[in-house]
Amino acid sequence: MTETVKALRIQLMKPSATFAVPWYSIGIAIAICTALFAVIGGEVSYSNRTTGALAAFYLSGVGVQPWLATQLFPFSTALSITRRAFVRATVLLVTAETVLAGLGLALLNKIEIGTHGWFVHMRLLNLPYVHQDDYFTQALVYGVPMMALTSVTALLGAIFRLFGQLGLWLFFMALGAVSATVAAVLVLTHSLGHIAHFFGHQPMLADFALYPMVLVVVCGTAWAALMLRSRV
Repeated sequence: MTETVKALRIQLMKPSATFAVPWYSIGIAIAICTALFAVIGGEVSYSNRTTGALAAFYLSGVGVQPWLATQLFPFSTALSITRRAFVRATVLLVTAETVLAGLGLALLNKIEIGTHGWFVHMRLLNLPYVHQDDYFTQALVYGVPMMALTSVTALLGAIFRLFGQLGLWLFFMALGAVSATVAAVLVLTHSLGHIAHFFGHQPMLADFALYPMVLVVVCGTAWAALMLRSRV
């Protein structure tokens, strides 16, 4: 058995913490929203029965990667798993999580369409700004943002692992300063509207699948570099 497989098995010791929580969350969100619209009935028109409960799926998984970096990483290294093996195993885990998220949510989206909005004419997954006619492009639109969010939280976990709480605080301060500077430059050069217009007129597949991959590459590369240097 290779070290990567061993590291992957360690990370999968608690699938309820790695895979299951987002699915619990989306299931509960569907149940709550369905019950809500069933009760309020005709008080809300069909055109207004759109919810943002899909966010529960993505937000419920934000703690997984910091948990892997702060808890399972030192445990794995104590079992003689190398840093490189742990990084490779995490990449495999995130890839599987992304594929599962994309295909699973696309399937739930088909069910939502087939049941006319879970029998109460609501929109929870089949949102107009993420709708794709093809099943696999729909899976990309659902799955890639999960990978992007995972990459960001993994980077935060690696920063905490290597530099501690002070390092994480300094990172957010630096990020805030850079964001404020960029925002000021865009406003002063009257470029903010042009950028918003550019992204607003891009295909949804580009906005939700192509451009988030840039975030995946940047944050993922930084995360891997930090994890390979991280102390146990």
